[in-house]
Amino acid sequence: MMGRFFQPNSLRLSFAILSALAVLYLISSSIYTWHYPKLELQPNLTTEDPQPIPIPINNEPPATVPPKSSILLVTAMFPISKSKHSKKEYDTWVKRFLGPITTDIYVYTTPVLEEHVRKYRGNNLTITINTTYASPFDIPPLNGTEEKYKKMQKKDRQRKVHSTALYAFLNAKPFFVHDALQNLAREGKAYEYAFWNDRGSFREEHRYRDWPSVDRVREVWEEGERVTGTGKEDLMFFPIVGVPGSTMVFWNENLGPIDNEISEGSFFGGTPKAIEWWARTYYTYHNHYLSLDVFVGNDHSLINALLLLFPSRFITVYPSDPSAPAHLALVRKPGQAPLGLCGAERFYYQFWLAGGGSRRRRGMCGCAGRGGGCGGGGGRMG
Repeated sequence: MMGRFFQPNSLRLSFAILSALAVLYLISSSIYTWHYPKLELQPNLTTEDPQPIPIPINNEPPATVPPKSSILLVTAMFPISKSKHSKKEYDTWVKRFLGPITTDIYVYTTPVLEEHVRKYRGNNLTITINTTYASPFDIPPLNGTEEKYKKMQKKDRQRKVHSTALYAFLNAKPFFVHDALQNLAREGKAYEYAFWNDRGSFREEHRYRDWPSVDRVREVWEEGERVTGTGKEDLMFFPIVGVPGSTMVFWNENLGPIDNEISEGSFFGGTPKAIEWWARTYYTYHNHYLSLDVFVGNDHSLINALLLLFPSRFITVYPSDPSAPAHLALVRKPGQAPLGLCGAERFYYQFWLAGGGSRRRRGMCGCAGRGGGCGGGGGRMG
C-alpha cells in the first residue's frame, strides 16, 4: 500500500538488511575519508604535541619563582548581537558568580563594560579586569578570521540565533585562560590550577564560596593520575553530558568536529602546563578545519573531537553515569537527576568540585559519598 514503510517479515531478512546497511556505511565512510584532505601536520599528531600556534607564550622563567596560589577562574563578557538569553538573565547569573565566589577571578571585557563587571564583584574579593581586546576577533589566534566566520555561518543550522561574534567568543576561551595565566605570571602571581567558567553558569542560588575547592581539585587530579597513567600536570578536566555513540568507532580526525551532545564547555581547566597544551592543540585543529571550510563555530564539536583524539589527556565527570556508586545507591524520586538533587544536571560539576562542607550545606543530594557529598561519575576519557 502506498505510504506504508517496508517491514521485513522475518528475523533473517532483518539481519540481512542491517548487515547490508552496515557495509554501505563502512564503504561510504571510507570513500569520504579517502577524499577528505589530510592533515598537513607533523607525523603521529595524536600521540605528540601539535606544532606551535600564534599565541603569545612567555617561555622565559621569572627571576624568582613566585609562590603558587591555588586556583584562578577566568571568564569573559563581550557584547553579542544574538543570544538565547536576555541581558537581565545574564546580569542575574553574573551576580551569582562574581558576588559570592571568593576564588581569584580574571575577566576579559571591553572598557565600556568594565565598571558593569566590577560592581558585581564582592567586597574585598580579588578580581583582575583586562580590557585589551575590544572583541574576541582581536585575540591573536582569531585575528583575521572574521570573513571566514561569516562564510562559515551559512553552514550553521542554528544561524538564526547564532552570530559570528558568538563563534569567536566560544573559540576564544582556551586563549583567555592561557593568556590570563601568562599575564599574572609576569606580575609575580602563579597558580596551581586555572579554569574557564562561563559567566552565566551559576543559574541557581547557591552557597558556594571557596569554589572550586582546592582540596577537592587535588583529590580529583590525584585520582585521575592513578586511573589514566598520565601525570597530574598534563591532565585537563572537561565535564561531559553524554557519551559517544557506537558509530564513533569509525570516526577519525579527517571526518572533522563531532556535532553530538558529549562535552560541556561551560567549565574546563587544569594546571598551567595542561592549559598551554590545550590552547596549542585547540587552535591547531581549529585553524586546520577552518582552512578546509569546515564549520568550527561550536566549541563543543571541536572539544568532542579532541576528547577522542587524546583520551589519556582528559578526566571528567558524567552525571548520567549508570555505573556511578551514587546512582546505584540512590532511591530515585520523581524529577530527580541520576545522581540526586544536586542542582541542574548540566552544571553538576559545580557541586562535584565543591568542598565537603559546601556539598553538605547544599542538602539536596539523595546519597552520601566520599568526602561528605554525593558520589559522582568521575573518570577518564577513553
